[in-house]
Amino acid sequence: MPLEIAAPATAPASLPLQYITAQIMPLIDGQFSVVMQATLLDEQELEFVGQDLATAQVDNIDEALAVIRANLTSLNSPSSQAAA
Repeated sequence: MPLEIAAPATAPASLPLQYITAQIMPLIDGQFSVVMQATLLDEQELEFVGQDLATAQVDNIDEALAVIRANLTSLNSPSSQAAA
């Protein structure tokens, strides 16, 4: 089941951030796969660009949410704001 999370005000890259998608998928062995992607708008080319933010395999849903939380927190960190 995809979990879409609204993007913070600061973009993780030089392109304007449109949204972030987080997917949590159960795996056959009982683990979970977590994938996070950002969709950015390239205003010069007028096209959307996908950027991978995180990929992880975790043992439970709490660890999956921790991966999402950590990556969203890093988007709001002062170092990512300086890069924008």
